Amino acid sequence: MPGAGFARLRATHQTLPLTGGWWRTRAGASHVAQRTILHELGLHEPRILPDGSQAWRPSAAFLSAALDPNEQQPHADCSVVLPSQLDDDSRALIEDLLAAIAAQAAPAPRPPEWMAILNLTPDSFSDGGSLDAPEAVLAQARTAVEQGASWLDLGAESTRPGAAAIPAEDQLQRLLPAIELLLPLGVPLSIDTRSAQVADACLSAGARMINDVSGLADPEMAAVCARHQSWLTLMHMRGVPETMQEHCTYSFVLGEVADELAPRAAAALEAGVAAERLMLDPGIGFAKTAQQSRSLLAQVGSLRALGLALLVGPSRKSFQAELLPERAAADRDCGTAGAASSCIHQGVTTLRLHSGQFWDAGHVAAGIFAAAPPPALPPGEPLDVTG
Repeated sequence: MPGAGFARLRATHQTLPLTGGWWRTRAGASHVAQRTILHELGLHEPRILPDGSQAWRPSAAFLSAALDPNEQQPHADCSVVLPSQLDDDSRALIEDLLAAIAAQAAPAPRPPEWMAILNLTPDSFSDGGSLDAPEAVLAQARTAVEQGASWLDLGAESTRPGAAAIPAEDQLQRLLPAIELLLPLGVPLSIDTRSAQVADACLSAGARMINDVSGLADPEMAAVCARHQSWLTLMHMRGVPETMQEHCTYSFVLGEVADELAPRAAAALEAGVAAERLMLDPGIGFAKTAQQSRSLLAQVGSLRALGLALLVGPSRKSFQAELLPERAAADRDCGTAGAASSCIHQGVTTLRLHSGQFWDAGHVAAGIFAAAPPPALPPGEPLDVTG
């Protein structure tokens, strides 16, 4: 079955690295005897987290059995041996943890890249109406290509808070002429849509990626992308843009975002979307407060433990407003460069941005972080769960 190696994405709680050498896991080892076995394996001090998941602190010996301590890379053959006395829940916990450690330690699939946002809408939050003529679309696209964009992301439906859905036919009236106009530039095109009908028509017209902010709300979307062998980005959002800001209640935002994104990724893989063409987006600003968005950005690299590439869209968003109160949304590109650099530091592959004018910051950040020596095995620090 396609995606069979990602069965752990169906777990109720996803395994993620936290601060201070702690790892979040699914619930397991409910009995003293099982906790004793896990302790002997090198998993210490189990804690219950606010969302019902568990946290464990692996010993250096346990991590060394899964990773080369000098290179911090996965061993070809993990030397952690699972005792026969483990029950099914505890065994699944350990297997998920080993897979997540390997995914987190693996190198990013490619160097950081940026995706240029081309909003073909009259009502987007920072640049609505600016691309209301073919000449304006082509000029902005050419500028993005000159600035080094790896993708051009076309959107015909605003997903700002409170925005209403746009019929598929109206989206296509905006998108299909733009696709025809931009294909000669030679840069792959992404389509920002929640509609499988729109996705099918645009992929048939030459687009290469679907950027689905709804995370497969349309049940046909994954099959469409699989049939076209396209790239697919799945974003986390609760509700729809009209209602999403009513759904910002989390007990542990990082964990809950992972838990809600993972089964959508599993569905895409099971439908036949290739893992190397699937990216996950935590949905900064979508059903999240400004504080929750900043908390996610501070920990976004933990989502690499899910085993898929990450795309993040911090561009000009309202989480910056409290930090840059004097800046209008359209004037937050320097602030965006700061957020993008932090994401690069954490292994994010693709940054979705309005402008590449400050992408030099991304190149420099990537160079600096690439020059850092491999980290030592994490020290034992107190568990700190925020957001």
